[in-house]
Amino acid sequence: MLVVACAAAILAYQLFIPPIVGLADQGDFIRTIGRFGYGPQHHGSLEYKYVERKYIPDPHYRAPYWEQANSEYLFAGAALLLNQLLSKDGALDITVMGLVHALAFLAVFARLLWVARRHRAWALLWIAALVALTDAGYAVYWNSFYAEPASAMFFLLLLAETVEIGRAGEASAASMLRWSIWAILWVLAKPQNTPIGLLLGLFSFRLASWAPALRTRLIAVACGCALFLCAVYNIVAMPKVGHMANTYGMVFSGILPESKDPAEDLRALGLDPSLAKYSGTGAWSPVTDFPRLAESGVLESNITTFTILRFYITRPARLWRRLHGVLPQISRLRPDYGNFEPSAGLPPKAISRAFTLWSYFHARVLPVFNKWIVFALAGWPIFAAWTWLREPNGLRRKRLELVTLLPVCCLAALFGAVFGDAFDLIKHMFLFNLLLDVCLVWVTAAGVGRLLNGSWRPPQSRRAWYGRWLSRKSPRHGADLLEPGAPAAAHPRPD
Repeated sequence: MLVVACAAAILAYQLFIPPIVGLADQGDFIRTIGRFGYGPQHHGSLEYKYVERKYIPDPHYRAPYWEQANSEYLFAGAALLLNQLLSKDGALDITVMGLVHALAFLAVFARLLWVARRHRAWALLWIAALVALTDAGYAVYWNSFYAEPASAMFFLLLLAETVEIGRAGEASAASMLRWSIWAILWVLAKPQNTPIGLLLGLFSFRLASWAPALRTRLIAVACGCALFLCAVYNIVAMPKVGHMANTYGMVFSGILPESKDPAEDLRALGLDPSLAKYSGTGAWSPVTDFPRLAESGVLESNITTFTILRFYITRPARLWRRLHGVLPQISRLRPDYGNFEPSAGLPPKAISRAFTLWSYFHARVLPVFNKWIVFALAGWPIFAAWTWLREPNGLRRKRLELVTLLPVCCLAALFGAVFGDAFDLIKHMFLFNLLLDVCLVWVTAAGVGRLLNGSWRPPQSRRAWYGRWLSRKSPRHGADLLEPGAPAAAHPRPD
């Protein structure tokens, strides 16, 4: 397939042709590659600034108190197996990890294009997917040991399976099993995906009601239970030091800098008001009170993630102030970490400028509309619920539910990043931006599909437009939500 070949060529140019591009470690690699007994050749001296090319056997690099098993281990393990065939000295080249990620992505990409082939605007979908998913904003993660690649690929697999279920209007045992596997692996990619796991768990029970066979219903129910267990695991198994660091960051880098009365906020959180002097610091800042608070147990007994959530929920104005303050950054794809290795001869933290059209769109165009994008995502489920109540066709109702799951998960990713950790915000927005891209591409393709199908014609007056919008008698007005360009006759209304 030509589009897949183009994607392979673009990724090969970025990941394997010198100077290769990747994403510098900011301290998270120890959670993945450290588990397998490998460490950076320069012992962490290149963090944030440059991509570390070689990883050597180093059992001392491992830090079990930072580790949490996740689905990225599947790719790391595959890279180490492949490395046994490619490496002569036992060192692991970062491009081997990039190769594993790239091959997996191309298979996922081909699957995604295949399920979109019946859409009337399939050419738009294919081109948009090629431009967006091979952009440097996403591609640099392939040459890294971050967990974002697992999160991206298992989401895209779940997306493809969801489209297939929506097209059929029901889930077979095989499709439900695949849907369950991709959902579980997606949730296990990062603790940040825990809210999405709860949503998918609830939706699994809804899918069970669509299944005609008992076996399929049992798979769906088992999937829902498994997703809830995965969400619990993500919380319980999260490294203690990482959890406390996130909590400290949310209080001292998130709540206090935006506060009009820091001392009063500290009292409300059960902390000493004198700690207001540490406002603006993070757990790893040069000046921080994190070590003392962590050792004293205050960050476990007085402050937890749920304490912070309760603080914001009971203070809606503060919740909006926090969200509004980060709105200009939420659509950025490129964290300020180096993309090149030192041998490239570029300054520290230099970033790649090749294949960055989509990143430019995210950095320069979307911030103007970020507030309205959030409002639209929040309004989408409300509008969908109103439409669902008025839609008599059962198939279209199911497709509407599937389409609505996307913006809901997008909002969950947004709030999980904004209110879960004040550190490394742009990197934590990776999943939100990926989900947002799918929303934007789908809405555009839906509009184009309607135009190509002739199901939308500019009315002669505002009154005529309003009357046509309210009318649901014509089968053409019940256009396929997952395939807006599909002829309405393919899914006639029941008599």
